[in-house]
Order: sequence, then C-alpha cells, then structure tokens
Amino acid sequence: MTALPLILIAGWAHTGKAMRPLKEALEGHLVQVTSTLELWKTQANAMLPHLPDLSRYAMGLHNLLAPFDGHIGVIGWSMGGMVALETARKYPELFQRLAIISGTARFCKGNDELPGVSVSVLRAMSLGLRQTPDNVLTAYYNQVHAPQGVPAAGINTRAQDIAMLDRDELRQGLDYLQRTDVRKGLNQLAVPTLVVHGREDRIVPWQAGEWLSRSLAISQWRCYAGLGHALPVHAAALLAADIRAFLA
Repeated sequence: MTALPLILIAGWAHTGKAMRPLKEALEGHLVQVTSTLELWKTQANAMLPHLPDLSRYAMGLHNLLAPFDGHIGVIGWSMGGMVALETARKYPELFQRLAIISGTARFCKGNDELPGVSVSVLRAMSLGLRQTPDNVLTAYYNQVHAPQGVPAAGINTRAQDIAMLDRDELRQGLDYLQRTDVRKGLNQLAVPTLVVHGREDRIVPWQAGEWLSRSLAISQWRCYAGLGHALPVHAAALLAADIRAFLA
C-alpha cells in the first residue's frame, strides 16, 4: 500500500527548513515542505482563485491541496496548524488526515477558558519588527526552542534565515495570530486529527492543545514531557513515530 503523501507547514517566522528533521524522520512518505510565509507568497499570484471566506494563508493552502483530490495528509506546526484548521473547517474534503503540532484554535487569550498569549505581546512584537527586528526574532526563537535551546547549527545560520524573512509578512502573520479564531465548528470537523504538544511549550500553552483535541470530532492527543514548542526540531523521531501510528 502506498504511503499517504504529506505536506508539512512551518509556522510564523520560519522557513520550510525548520521542518527538515521531521521530513527526514518520515522517510517512506512523499513529503512536501512549505511554510506560512510561502503560502502567503503563493497566494499573491493572481492566476490562483480567490476565496473570500479564507485568509490569504488558507487560500494558499487550499490551492496547494486541491490537485491531490483529498488523498493527502497535512501536518501543521504552530501557526501552520491554525492555517490548516482554518482550511479544513471550510474544505474538509481536501484532507485525509490532519496533524496539529504545538497548535491552538485561538492564539490570543480572551475572556473565556481557552489559554493563550496576551494581545499586548503581539502588538509589542509588531512594533519591534519595525524598529529592532533582529532583537524581536532572536528573543522569539529562544522561546521557541526552550527548554532545549537553539541548536548550534541554528545559531550559526540564524542571521541568514532572518534575512530571508519578509518583514511585511511577519507583521501580517502577527495580525493573523491576533484576530484568528477557528474554534467554531470543530466538533463537526470529520477529518481524523492528531494533536501533539510539548508540556514545556512557552509559545502556546499545552492546555490550549488539549482543549483543541477535546473539541475536535475525531482526534488523538499526545503531550510530551520535558519538551517545548519546537517539536519538529527537538523530537522529530518521536513525533514521526506518533504520526506513523496515527496514519496507520
């Protein structure tokens, strides 16, 4: 039986390079790597259909998935997971399986029970991107890779990676995280979904991932002790094993 092809989506302020350890660990699957940045750029192509009920990111993912006729698994990390959920709610027929890594249905906390980040934090980051972007991104990456720490190879290439990022898209991404809420209708989403989180996540509280798993119609929940937000980097083998079991 042919292994299900997979699309991996990296999150905010990352290129597809961040998903390479997980891609390598999923050997045997036909894996395509992308990122929210690349989805945003792809949708700038006027030749692609415009879908007014989706964000620019989700439109990019929709158009990437459409040729597969539903025979595809999508693995979204962080903001990539939110974009995948947004798309799946509107077009579930495009997905055979879905995995959300270090993700949430709403990034910013409100006046209810779902934990999240203060809106003021994102506003400060957006302002910082205009003034001292390197400082903002360096501080963010340190939190992403906590408690393990940024890999030595990542430190050595950080300057080049930051230079590749589109500053306008970074601010658009923060706006997306601030305003997007994909909770409505999750209990009717008939796409089997794996939700995975690190208990030491400093970007998205693990409780938000647990809430997401409980809210989905068909889901499995995994929470890794001692690991943080960057599971595709620091726990690629463990993550790949759970994904394989889920796909089976």
